[in-house]
Amino acid sequence: MPCIAILGLRGYRAGGPFRERPTSSARPQPDPRPAVAADGGGSKLAPLSLAVPAHVPLVVVREAEAMLRTALTAPLPVPRLGTPAPVAGQPPVILVHGLMGHRGQLVPLGRALLAAGAPEVELVGYPAVRPRFEDVVDRIAAAAEPLARRHGRVDLVGHSLGALAGHAWIKEFGGAPHVGRFVSLGGPHAGTAWHRALPGALGRLFDPQGAWVRRLADGEEPVPTTVIRARFDHQVLPPVRAAIPGAREVVLQGHGHTGLLFASAVHEAVIAALRRGPEGDGPR
Repeated sequence: MPCIAILGLRGYRAGGPFRERPTSSARPQPDPRPAVAADGGGSKLAPLSLAVPAHVPLVVVREAEAMLRTALTAPLPVPRLGTPAPVAGQPPVILVHGLMGHRGQLVPLGRALLAAGAPEVELVGYPAVRPRFEDVVDRIAAAAEPLARRHGRVDLVGHSLGALAGHAWIKEFGGAPHVGRFVSLGGPHAGTAWHRALPGALGRLFDPQGAWVRRLADGEEPVPTTVIRARFDHQVLPPVRAAIPGAREVVLQGHGHTGLLFASAVHEAVIAALRRGPEGDGPR
């Protein structure tokens, strides 16, 4: 959803409507600084803080770079991922981009996965503007099921809408038997405050009170699942809505929603998640 990126930065203001709630149950302490009168007289005003978290400027720069990179590569042919260096026991990986994205965005992550031992990486694409959710799910199934039949299973990594569609395929459309691991990159699994800005079915899909959010939150996850999300995500608002109940979670500083696809720290986190064992520790 790059078109709403700049507006989304408003949510980072101290006191803004989209802050994550503190995890501590301790009662907030009063500000020890005296209130300052607007006119220098005796009347007092409550202290006003316009502080911006230290990581936000870096996030803004990196996110702008990621969005520009996305726009410039959209009309270009998708480059080859390179030659795999397969490691025994590693399955193929399916990568799925997000809303208003394209397959070219997935190339850096795909190359990192091949270098880490994946025998094959498949990039799943779909129309960038106003895609049908069911069509995205069908495209994931069409790419994953033949690979799973040849290799026994696949790992699935989805970004944003691609993560939501992958989650739905696994949990609601029979994908679980084909999948070894699932990794969500910034998927709005609990919706987003931006759902009102999206048209028709997409707006309902991202509605925190919508049917799909409730449906996918019901029950345990059928495959080992990891959520990798940005601490400051201007498109999944508030960012904690990228979480999946019961799933392992990795929260990264210094990267935004689109930047998750390009950052080497994210690539390393994805590789580590796909190598985790069934109980969450050690290699496969």
